[in-house]
Amino acid sequence: MIDMRLGEKLRNISFWLIDFCTGRDIRKHYKDIEDIIERPHNKKSISKQEHYLRQLLVHASGTTSFYKSYESSDFHNFPIINKEIVKNSYQEFLSGTYKHKKHFSVSTSGSTGTSFTMLQDYNKRKRNTADIIYFSELAGYQLGHKLFYLRFWDMFKKKNKLASFLQNIIPINVFDLSDNTIKNLIEILKNDTSNKAMLGYASSFDKICNYLDSIKAEPINCNLRSVIGMSERLDPSTKLSMKKYFGVDMISRYSNAENGMIAQQPIGEEYFEINWASYYVEILDFTSNNRVGYGELGRIVITDLFNYHTPMIRYDTGDLGIMDEIKENGKTRYVFSRVEGRKMDSIRSTSGEILSTSILLVINKYKEIRQRQIIQKTKNEYLFKLKIENHTFGEEKEFIEEFRGYFGHDAIIKLEYVDEIPLLASGKQRAIVNEVKL
Repeated sequence: MIDMRLGEKLRNISFWLIDFCTGRDIRKHYKDIEDIIERPHNKKSISKQEHYLRQLLVHASGTTSFYKSYESSDFHNFPIINKEIVKNSYQEFLSGTYKHKKHFSVSTSGSTGTSFTMLQDYNKRKRNTADIIYFSELAGYQLGHKLFYLRFWDMFKKKNKLASFLQNIIPINVFDLSDNTIKNLIEILKNDTSNKAMLGYASSFDKICNYLDSIKAEPINCNLRSVIGMSERLDPSTKLSMKKYFGVDMISRYSNAENGMIAQQPIGEEYFEINWASYYVEILDFTSNNRVGYGELGRIVITDLFNYHTPMIRYDTGDLGIMDEIKENGKTRYVFSRVEGRKMDSIRSTSGEILSTSILLVINKYKEIRQRQIIQKTKNEYLFKLKIENHTFGEEKEFIEEFRGYFGHDAIIKLEYVDEIPLLASGKQRAIVNEVKL
């Protein structure tokens, strides 16, 4: 374990002491998550997962109006739901035994789709806290490390003083991430001798790396122990740049506001370890509710095993992904080999084939391009918004021809040069936008 400073140790001990004095709930959840994730083939782990799913189905069918007509013993008979269904029938999803109990509310931004508020019971809240602690430790973070958190802070309630002290969070507003702000951030990182971690939207780290590229920066020694990108696709080139400048292995986390910590990349890997301890995950076909085969792209559908206040069973996250098998010591584990992001953030070729978001990597070889966004306007019309110095692109013709090879020979490709790709209201940045109604 990395040597912790006195203040970091104090925060770490204080957090677990408070948990101990209030029933050790987070510690119990943490140990449970650790057991299931690290010993997935153990009979006890398998039995726990089956028990959690079975108990949730019994609870949902017995205490909610929406699920009361579904037989709890038949999981695959439960319907596929999504944000619109939950919003339109919200009261029907609330558990009769929990609706008047204390709860915690979380809200989605709505920046990439439908927004809504989800109510969670306090046991779910504690489970999610334990999920985050466990998976953050896998990325190199320890409770007590100073956490530089990059997101749109205006959307979130300020934490109380005790929580702020224990979590040691330094908020960085992504809407203020100018070159001058990044310069000041780098100076703070350099001059602070504590162990540090960074968590934030993937596009924020793109901006930091682009700035460091522009000033031809040298590697920065600042005790940065962990960097996690979230909410947006993490470009492999950003990982390489963060390694170059900060000497840290950056990883990507797949989570959402309404459920929590779903999957995360192990250090040095491109696949995502699925949080089977807290969720049951399926990959379903685009046009039916049948499961797709391993290695095939489909809809990510999850069952949240711990939210009893508002049970979410077979919830279509709106994201796309591929589940694959990994063989280790003669045993099989199931992981996400890809998480593609939202259906509305996927583009299709002129023949209708869904194109991987990896197509963005092609743009990286055009060094003049600082920011980019692809917008599919119609079945065969595509608009590239590009940030290029002086709006002059010497390889424009080659660029268009290369992408016509990916989109289709009948693709109509236009380029628009901009000063900046605007952020969404949530502070996120969409690299791909599909305006065609699917």
